[in-house]
Amino acid sequence: MARISKRSKLKLTDEEKEYLIKLSHSRSQPASVVARAKIVLLSFKGKNDTEISKELRVAYKTVRNRIQRVLDYGVKEGLKDKPGAGKPRTISDESRVWLIKVACTKPKDLGYPHELWSQRLLAKHIRKTCFKEGHPELSKISQGTISKILNASNIKPHKIRSYTAKVDPDFDTKAKDVLEVYNEAKKLREDSKKRMNWIG
Repeated sequence: MARISKRSKLKLTDEEKEYLIKLSHSRSQPASVVARAKIVLLSFKGKNDTEISKELRVAYKTVRNRIQRVLDYGVKEGLKDKPGAGKPRTISDESRVWLIKVACTKPKDLGYPHELWSQRLLAKHIRKTCFKEGHPELSKISQGTISKILNASNIKPHKIRSYTAKVDPDFDTKAKDVLEVYNEAKKLREDSKKRMNWIG
């Protein structure tokens, strides 16, 4: 038996209908956006949430939440993700800074018989010492994730040609500030791309 919705009936202007129809047939937009447009159009045509869920093979909750979001914010804003949506970031800035600091330290200075880090040795050391250093979220970090974090800062500890001694006692704080600036710039670029996609 179909669930009965108590929310307001969806109303669309001709312009909004045209926009949704165009989106629902788009081959250049992300599949998630196309599906959202179809959800809204089917609801406007009088189908209930259960019918839409079955027809489009999406979760009932997804249908209900998307239509409510369009009712609350309008078509264009309602089709977008909520701010902060997506996979949560599980590694804090502090842990990233600590990881980079370790990668920039000679393995010899930490008791290893090596001049340079291998990816495997660095990952092993990070996982082994992260609890003691207050970064438990790094306990299962993979070599690939470590590489991504280091590459984002253009650090390649296994390809070092020379060493620079750390003399600045505020290195950790300054490094964190720099990382935050890079992350903010990256977020602004992504937001700008999303806006351009919506305009196009």
